[in-house]
Amino acid sequence: MSRVRRLLASALVVGVTGLLSGAGTVAAFSSTAQDGGNAFEVGTAVLQDDDAGAAMLSLVGARPGDAAEGCIVVTYAGTLDASVVLYGNVTDALAPYLSLTVTRGTVASPSFPSCGGFSPDPGDPLGLGPGVLYRGPLSDYPGSYVAGIVDPDPLTGLPETWTTGESHAYRFEVTMGPDPAAQGLTASAVFAWEARNL
Repeated sequence: MSRVRRLLASALVVGVTGLLSGAGTVAAFSSTAQDGGNAFEVGTAVLQDDDAGAAMLSLVGARPGDAAEGCIVVTYAGTLDASVVLYGNVTDALAPYLSLTVTRGTVASPSFPSCGGFSPDPGDPLGLGPGVLYRGPLSDYPGSYVAGIVDPDPLTGLPETWTTGESHAYRFEVTMGPDPAAQGLTASAVFAWEARNL
């Protein structure tokens, strides 16, 4: 084969290859499927109370046997079912000489901090009396979530499952003890409810 023919044959092969490649690209099929309108939302665990930032209890110039009580209504406004734990932050030297009783129940017409019309829950889940969640020295009230009181179902004693809109009233009663060592001492307390979703 002459040199000219070899060159023409090579050019023809290259040209045919290019045409075949181009034809393959043009002949490709394509299809797309889409799924739109996806939305994502995070649920909430939210507790509210009716104290408007005011103190529930106060004892001033107390003598042995003096007592104070206050009631607060706690409402669950979260969207996720939750459990609730009670605890607090108690400070100062008078706390061991004060006795505290915490009772869960209902109030017909809540008016913080009044306990008028308060009714304890019917059950005795912790063996302390109807609706009673804590009875003991103020100084021994749990100081953290981990050590706290898991709010119980009043009839079964199992942890209460709080759902959206659920409310409970809590009565706190503090009584001054007779020990003369308490003279002139002071104490303070912050009471907390913490909800965590299930």
